[in-house]
Amino acid sequence: MKIQHLHKGYWALAAISFFWGTTWFVSKLTIKDIPPLQMTGMRQSLAGCLMIAYFLMKTKKLPTLRELAFHLLIGFLLISCSNGLTTWAIKYIPSFLGALIACLMPFVLILANSFFFHEKVKPKLFIALLIGFSGVAVLLLSFVSEFKADHFVFGIVLSLISVLTWTSGTLISAKNKLQINPFEGIGWQMLLGGIVLLIASKITGQNVPLHTIPLQAWIYFLYLTFIGSILCFVCYLYALKTLPLSMVSVYVYVNPIVALLLGVVFLNEKISLQIMIGIAITFSGIYLVRQFNKK
Repeated sequence: MKIQHLHKGYWALAAISFFWGTTWFVSKLTIKDIPPLQMTGMRQSLAGCLMIAYFLMKTKKLPTLRELAFHLLIGFLLISCSNGLTTWAIKYIPSFLGALIACLMPFVLILANSFFFHEKVKPKLFIALLIGFSGVAVLLLSFVSEFKADHFVFGIVLSLISVLTWTSGTLISAKNKLQINPFEGIGWQMLLGGIVLLIASKITGQNVPLHTIPLQAWIYFLYLTFIGSILCFVCYLYALKTLPLSMVSVYVYVNPIVALLLGVVFLNEKISLQIMIGIAITFSGIYLVRQFNKK
């Protein structure tokens, strides 16, 4: 039975490694017809409703007000801010660049733990952080000519803010003392975070009437909802339960590569030797961080 769960864990890891990489590309296609905040709000709200309905049929248990408040906070940080801002960002920057900036999360997580919780950063871990950040610097310098383009820097800033909010949500979740089933919790976080995004899309004017959305965009939207949100989050949580964390973290390397290949081939996104060197240095930093930091 344990071996069977292990095999399923590998399949779950393969799914998130590939399909989460495709969501960057598909999101880029979808936001051509549906504004980013509206699209992400619709996607996560629908996915959240479906997951909540499924678990309510199984457990017939509603969360307490305290648990709902926790889900609202985490949903705001991880779904509204992080997912919403990254989707908005790739309107102005290449989709694979958004995926690579998201790889900074492990680095920022270590620095945040050091700053807020006084966890000591070992010298070799600090060197790994410098390597990772230098890789991103090389990567961004390869886009120096694009910095003059409309909203390119704005897209970079949105991506960086999303890393900070994802890190904040991750830390709060890790320090949380509530006994919450993560499979059930993610549904409420998607729904509440999605509702916040829909409100934000109305306030900022980032919304279009549903009847004006073409069929192709609806197909992309359904892919993001059922594959990118529901399937991938369930697979991610299952992989975490059945496989070592160090193995699950492999998806961090695969996602940007999938996004890069799809973006270059189908969206004619820029690729160069300097970009490849920047990616290689960044991945080296990620690998060393994970090697030196086993927590």
